Amino acid sequence: MRKMILSAVILSFLFLPVLSGCESKQLKDENARLKQQVDTMTKDKAGMQAQMSQTMAQMDEMKKKNADLEKETADLKAKLAELQKKSPKQPAKPGAKPTTKKK
Repeated sequence: MRKMILSAVILSFLFLPVLSGCESKQLKDENARLKQQVDTMTKDKAGMQAQMSQTMAQMDEMKKKNADLEKETADLKAKLAELQKKSPKQPAKPGAKPTTKKK
């Protein structure tokens, strides 16, 4: 009985480093894969930030153009209103003969 227990203890001491070595190798492999994923995500993040800044710049430019166009529209509406006040109302079709009723 003592021989069996002694042999079991000796075997466990012999196989313990092998088992822990396999486990540490798996952990190293997993760690390497995780580092690659982190590097990939970091590169993707940098690309997305660059794309976002470009999109924001385009959006600011579009807002500026929109404001300019709204101002121009308001100016044109004011000119149109001024012209309509100055000139008398004209017939719908200029150059058309006025219609008269025949008796």
